[in-house]
Amino acid sequence: MSHLASRSAAADRRERIVLAALRLFSEQPYGDVHMDGIAASARVAKPTLYRYFATKEALFIAALEHALGELGREIERIRAGEGTSEHRLERIVALMLDRVGRLSPAIQAVESQSSDLGERSRMILRRGFASLREGIARLLADGIEDGELGGFDVDLAVLLVLGGVRMAAHSAAASRTDLARSLVDILLGGLRVRPRARQAPVTQSWSGAEA
Repeated sequence: MSHLASRSAAADRRERIVLAALRLFSEQPYGDVHMDGIAASARVAKPTLYRYFATKEALFIAALEHALGELGREIERIRAGEGTSEHRLERIVALMLDRVGRLSPAIQAVESQSSDLGERSRMILRRGFASLREGIARLLADGIEDGELGGFDVDLAVLLVLGGVRMAAHSAAASRTDLARSLVDILLGGLRVRPRARQAPVTQSWSGAEA
């Protein structure tokens, strides 16, 4: 096997390990995920797994980074797709709630273990969310330019979206779709009471009344 082919095989094996870990961290409590299970899911020997990742914590950080990178690519696909700005924003928020929400218990578990590991996790989240800003900002800017959205501070709106997603992802009070709809409604509609449409006065016909 050539050196180039060997490097390609190693990269493929590493990605398979990361994807297997990501799936397990998304489906099980962090404490229930073990390196034996990850090795079996990735179809690699345990010594091979440890050649790539010395600890479960290091593997989780790699899985989190991979998830955020893939999330950024999917957001860009939605932004460039069809539909109104509001509809695409709702799809993006729902996607973020789903992906971040699935990993939220593991993120919280990791951040509670040690200050160093928690800081690494927070750094990956900050870097990953920063990479999501551009796609969301471009979607909102496009909506303003097309006249679908009113004029507002795009940078501030993006921060509200990302902050809302991070907070709401911890909530189990409603479905991800309901949360996404609520977040977008608040962002685009605001919190003010909307005036009700004025109804035409009701008139009574006296044509059939007795003289």
